[in-house]
Amino acid sequence: MLKTYAAVLLRQSPPEGVDWSTMSRLARGLLLARASVLPLSIVGAGQGLLVAWWRGTIADASFGGATVSGALLGFGALIGASLAHTANNLANDWRDYHDGLDRPGYPRADYSPHPIASGAMSSRTLLVAIGILTALAALLGGFAMVVRGEALLGAFAIAGLVLSWGYTDPPLRLKRRGLGELSAFLVWGPLMGGGTYLAAAGSLDATALVATLPWACIVTAVLFGKHLDKIEADGSRGVRTLVVRLGERTSRNVTVVLISLGYLGVAAFAALGIFPIVAAPLAGLGALSALPALRIVAAPRPAAPPAGYTLWPLWHVGAAFLAGRPAMGALFVSLALGALFGLR
Repeated sequence: MLKTYAAVLLRQSPPEGVDWSTMSRLARGLLLARASVLPLSIVGAGQGLLVAWWRGTIADASFGGATVSGALLGFGALIGASLAHTANNLANDWRDYHDGLDRPGYPRADYSPHPIASGAMSSRTLLVAIGILTALAALLGGFAMVVRGEALLGAFAIAGLVLSWGYTDPPLRLKRRGLGELSAFLVWGPLMGGGTYLAAAGSLDATALVATLPWACIVTAVLFGKHLDKIEADGSRGVRTLVVRLGERTSRNVTVVLISLGYLGVAAFAALGIFPIVAAPLAGLGALSALPALRIVAAPRPAAPPAGYTLWPLWHVGAAFLAGRPAMGALFVSLALGALFGLR
């Protein structure tokens, strides 16, 4: 059982030799929803809550004569962002399937079971699941907005919804216009982190927004890696992602630069007092541990998977995710240590 969930949550695939359709309903649901990428949202939204905790700016709110915990509002915003991310994953699958992309021979349908293409659920059932997840996310976000009385929270939520749904859906179709990477930078950086900070603290300043930029670089690098793995398939189908427009070699270099900026940003922000000073050495150690994965990102994709590699046709996206994961640890650990022990 644990082996199954570890494979689903860490590798986005069932354990080797296991038919995914025989797994538990929960494990199948996590696999179909691509739960393995949810840490991107947990960090993106969670850092806003952690920054507020470290800075001592979490503030309770008064609503209807009752006191509502600021930490609870921030945590609710984090959960809402994660639910919205899950809904967006499924919505992208629905749209790309109906656009004729997510079919056998296209990477998304080959590396992991697709909700519709695999026969796991009907198109109608998938739409119902998307609607439920979106409604729950909206409920949590709306609660924080009403309690705080902050229209800016609603603006952040609406902007995130437009950019996320417009990633694949008409009329925006940001991915096809080469703007999907920019939308990811904005959603997983300032909108998620800033929104959670605002929910927890009741106010928002430029420093809290700037603090989200290193992680925004990491998430954008992961998306670059994903599009690198699909560059031929996307190009042949008219999906003009930024990676398709820039070309394979330039996109690999951009991915390396984005990951590097993530680590440099954490260290520089620690020196500037935006993060606890302990974030600087942690970022340095993280960057050193990320070097093997970063070398894979920088190199061309092999013609065939190495022996024992089970995630093919994914390659660059996995390496980008692994290269960025220590940055996740540096952010979370430094902010938690800073808050717990008063480190500056």
